[in-house]
Amino acid sequence: MNMLELIKQGIFSSIGLASLTQDKVAEIVSEIGKQIPLSEQQAREFTDEINRRSEQARKDFGQQFDSQVDHAIIQMGLVKNEIRKATETASDAVNRVIEDRVRSALERVGAATADEVEALKKRVAILESKVANLS
Repeated sequence: MNMLELIKQGIFSSIGLASLTQDKVAEIVSEIGKQIPLSEQQAREFTDEINRRSEQARKDFGQQFDSQVDHAIIQMGLVKNEIRKATETASDAVNRVIEDRVRSALERVGAATADEVEALKKRVAILESKVANLS
């Protein structure tokens, strides 16, 4: 492996390719050109290769990022649904406890339930009807 290949491998493995800009690529190639004599063809090929790999790294990073965001959104949705279900269950339990305590308190003081009042209304209506028929 020649010196240029070793430098390429070092750059590709040590620099975040996704973050390289065109200006940074030109700067890297210029610095390498000062250290190792590169023909115009080699410099152009090297620049093209860095740009191509940088673009691919950006695409790969974007896909990985999108995948992670999608995964996080799914997880948040699941957590949100679980919290909503737990809240509904707790709310139902609290409502049952409140209803039981109110019913118990009304029974202790001898208050009539809505069903008992309705039954009495029907009986009164029947009695009123019978009294009206007697007259």
